[in-house]
Amino acid sequence: MRALAAAVVLLAINLRSVLAGLPPLIADVRADLGLSAAAAGVLTTLPVLCMGAFAPIAPRVAARVPMERALVGCALLTAAGTGIRALGTTGSMFAAGLAIGVAIAIAQALLPVLIRTAYHEASGMLTGAFSMALVLGSVLAAGLAVPLENALGGWQWSLAFWALPAIAAALVWLPAALRPGTTVARGGGAPLRGSALAWGVCGFFGIQSMAFYASLSWIPSILEDGGWSSEAAGALLAFGALCGLVPAYLVPVLAARSPDQTRLLLAIVLVPCAGLLGVLAAPGVAPLWMILIGFGQSGALGLGLSLPLQRGGDAPTVASLTAMMLCVGYLVASAGPWLLGAVHDAAGDWTAPLVVLVAITLAELVPGVAAARASTIAQVVRR
Repeated sequence: MRALAAAVVLLAINLRSVLAGLPPLIADVRADLGLSAAAAGVLTTLPVLCMGAFAPIAPRVAARVPMERALVGCALLTAAGTGIRALGTTGSMFAAGLAIGVAIAIAQALLPVLIRTAYHEASGMLTGAFSMALVLGSVLAAGLAVPLENALGGWQWSLAFWALPAIAAALVWLPAALRPGTTVARGGGAPLRGSALAWGVCGFFGIQSMAFYASLSWIPSILEDGGWSSEAAGALLAFGALCGLVPAYLVPVLAARSPDQTRLLLAIVLVPCAGLLGVLAAPGVAPLWMILIGFGQSGALGLGLSLPLQRGGDAPTVASLTAMMLCVGYLVASAGPWLLGAVHDAAGDWTAPLVVLVAITLAELVPGVAAARASTIAQVVRR
């Protein structure tokens, strides 16, 4: 089980490191490529948009190809897409975003289903490890982005560096891929499209992801505007994510132990709101606010990843709900970076975007309250 947890962690690290390494470098990327803030928002949004658009493919993949083999393919596609960034052109950056988005979409949808199908008894622990590793990937990439740029001679090589851990993840999963592997038959689950509970799960995941990616994309720029250097801003983003490692792991574990997650929901929504308001009022003490932001946003991610397991019930429903959640969720989330960039372009400062970000975070409560209550989709359908 420890070896499996390590494999899950290594794969999950790559699902965020290839995204989180860009925001601390976005000023240099914009300067070299001549991108506006809105265009840079599209660049950071493209992988997220692809993550939503291609997530529905995952159940078909899980029915036809052993999930272990598919995960190796996703890791290799991530490595290829990340390596393209070394070319340092506008076209290569957008092409990389597309490839990375497709790979992450399928891998992130498959891994929870594999956990639920093959390792159900350890689902809380493995989902916690998965959630924690997503945050860890953000920590490493955000913290090392500028130092790697300085050491390797350019932002292109800093971004391309993250192809190496993706290759390592493919190698770690290769032995499992060479065995018969695990598939999940399509169909047989509870209907989802007419389920208010399923849409509540999707809505919560989408809004919390919108807040997360908007923060990931623009918090470094907001901190730079508040007087921090680019390297310090990247380090603060990494510090905030580092503070989220514990809740990212514990929230799925706690969610698996309780049929109702309402109290967890309230904590992970209100705490980051306090941090964002702190950045607005007193950016000079940003380390304190980043603790709150990292704690809440990482906890929200952990809860979002746990909800399909808690609300789905059986494996086919979990697979379908996970794909639906990621599809709807990331399509919603893709608006976050662009929206904050556009608001900044219109307002000329970061006050209005921060207010919008607080409003987005509070909006998590609207679908979240229903999604966090103790029930499963199958139970609701039978009523």
